[in-house]
Amino acid sequence: MSDTNSTPSSKVLSDGHCVLLPDKSDAPFYSKLPLPGVIILVHGVNSDGEWFDAAEQGLCTGLNTRLKRHTQRSADLAPGKPLLGIEGGLMTPVHYTRELTDTGFVDSERDSENFMTAEPNYSPVIRFRYGYKCSKDELKLWGERVWLNEFDYWGGGPFANGCTTLPDLWNSGINDQLFLWLSTQHVNPAIGRDVYSCPSRTYYVLAALRLAKLIQSIRAKQADCPVTVVCHSQGNMVGMGAAFLADRLGIQADSYVMCNPPLSLLEDNFMESYAQRDMRDSDGRSGRQHIEARVTNLQRYLAMLKARASHAQPEAMIDRAMAGGQCSPGGFSTAADRQQYGIDGHCHGRVTLYCNPHDQVISASPVQGIGWRGVSEAELARLNRPGAADPHNPALAAGSAAYFSQRVFACGYLVGQAAGGKYDYWRDRWNAQPSSNGKPDYQGFWVPPSPAARYSVAQGLAASESVIGKVFTLIGAILVAPIMGLANAKINAEPPKAERDSPDWSVPITAPALPVVFHPQAMRYGQVSSQFDEGYDPLGSTRDAGKTDKRADDPYDSTPIHTGVAQQTDTPQGNADTEAQQRYEDRARLRMQARREDREQEDGSVPGEDPGGEVSESYRDWRNQRIRDYLKEGVDIPATDHSTIVTNPLHAELALAYDVAIGVCRLSDADWRELRIEADWRYSNKLARDGHPHGQYSKYFETGMMNQQPLHQWVWADAEANMPVTVADRRVWERANQQGRDR
Repeated sequence: MSDTNSTPSSKVLSDGHCVLLPDKSDAPFYSKLPLPGVIILVHGVNSDGEWFDAAEQGLCTGLNTRLKRHTQRSADLAPGKPLLGIEGGLMTPVHYTRELTDTGFVDSERDSENFMTAEPNYSPVIRFRYGYKCSKDELKLWGERVWLNEFDYWGGGPFANGCTTLPDLWNSGINDQLFLWLSTQHVNPAIGRDVYSCPSRTYYVLAALRLAKLIQSIRAKQADCPVTVVCHSQGNMVGMGAAFLADRLGIQADSYVMCNPPLSLLEDNFMESYAQRDMRDSDGRSGRQHIEARVTNLQRYLAMLKARASHAQPEAMIDRAMAGGQCSPGGFSTAADRQQYGIDGHCHGRVTLYCNPHDQVISASPVQGIGWRGVSEAELARLNRPGAADPHNPALAAGSAAYFSQRVFACGYLVGQAAGGKYDYWRDRWNAQPSSNGKPDYQGFWVPPSPAARYSVAQGLAASESVIGKVFTLIGAILVAPIMGLANAKINAEPPKAERDSPDWSVPITAPALPVVFHPQAMRYGQVSSQFDEGYDPLGSTRDAGKTDKRADDPYDSTPIHTGVAQQTDTPQGNADTEAQQRYEDRARLRMQARREDREQEDGSVPGEDPGGEVSESYRDWRNQRIRDYLKEGVDIPATDHSTIVTNPLHAELALAYDVAIGVCRLSDADWRELRIEADWRYSNKLARDGHPHGQYSKYFETGMMNQQPLHQWVWADAEANMPVTVADRRVWERANQQGRDR
């Protein structure tokens, strides 16, 4: 029984009912099994966390298996009792309310009070959300260059504004000018991905600081609570930034999982250096970050996490809590779990990389991140080697990457095999052809083939902002187009091939073996496919396959089915949610293009893309034709294969659930709700109203500014936001040799 006079701060150890026995004998009453910690999911660029549902579902299922909660609690004490339920500690995902209307607008009624449903849940997952908010002062500048919704923000920020190294977070955004009149858009072959200059990347710094502060909030509520941060894509750069900022705050997460990170360990990359020719380090050097700075930052990051290995909770305490007061043969054992799924017996301190050889985003020539390439044996050895004495991390020594490991998710390749094997990017690919001379067939790495840069007059004219630029665009069709055709420069890089003194590119499998090995599978529109390298992803297939109330004047309903270059079609395969998401994205694209054509209002709004706005006949015709063009061109969009690891719940169930730190979480229901609100940049204004110390960061979502300053000024004015001295910042081009080569 509970004491009705207990103080509000009392912890609830158990929920349920029991019959009071007249003979005053004992009635067994077992405590609710605890959550194993906090798992924070961090999405990437151009994203609202489309993979969060799948990951949370898979994590709950996988952790129930890992902690042996799928079995009957205690057959000897409760014969015939059904399997464990939520009330006993069975992990069950939190369900969230719908974010978009069917017509592709943000649901303006959704807020901090109703963004989660009332369905019963018991989940260790917190969903971290961030993005770019355009201030009213900047709308004229950036509204015609990036996607924005009707409230002038975009989840994750512009898709073109990712980066490959940590110091870039504190720097300017992408510059679309190549030389003279030529812009990136002149030669951009990516369908539906217009690339223009982007705002400062400092909104990532704010996201990283918010993430560090979220970890601080968890530590304030329970100092020893296990915390794992799971990042995807550009979210990894936010996560790394948070680790450095958290270190300065004197706190840290316990483990990280890095899915498809753009972080690059490439020695030289002229294309990236040229794109960053206007960026400067403190000594005036420009271009991309030097390989030594890249390695140093990754070493320091791994060393900070490795230090968390000694902060794990005692085994006996965890075992008692996980047993719930019962002695069940074959129950969870912390010692056995750490031995099987830890590194050197440690689940704390781990950093696990998930890489995908089919990723057509992270493999882009200016990027070539470890989320595509993985980390080779030579790179791993370099990370484990100490450099010169490090004044910013005296504890950094050989073995900083000792608790770093990686898994390869590739079509036809088993995930979860015992450590010690290698994945060869040419020989082990699913479509590798046999060779008579012992060498692999170096053809057809990308499926479909990587598009080549081609000079486009139409795109160039749309991108040019001056009459002179438009004139030179037309002249360029004669001068530049033939040269580019001969160059045949592909958008995606290929893995290194064997040379005289080096073999084909391969990466070692170093993560602990999993209890179930599996082939990764793609999940699209609720359908599972063993073809993990997906091929094409027609835009029109996002439309609702079950829709019956179609309208003749709606281009999504009335546009006929298209057939693409490989005979693929864009037959609708989605549901109401996928179609709403496509409409939402198309509205953002239409706003950007309308502003480029001076179709917006004085305040920068585009009436045809605002809810309730009156639409002129000419705008409606323009809009409908644009959408038909999107659908027609979109039938040949290659699948990016960038989110296939995280969008299938089976991968989280069979792999991710075994790569997170395990312990005892004692957070209350009120704690969880507050933390989930803090994690969402859209709703953290509630924290400000409640006087929460981290409520100040809600100002950015409200105004696009912090302390009435643009973020690129605020990050240097705020002591907690400026770049830590522990972040190595060295670029490759000396001031006297701005056009030199990477060294």
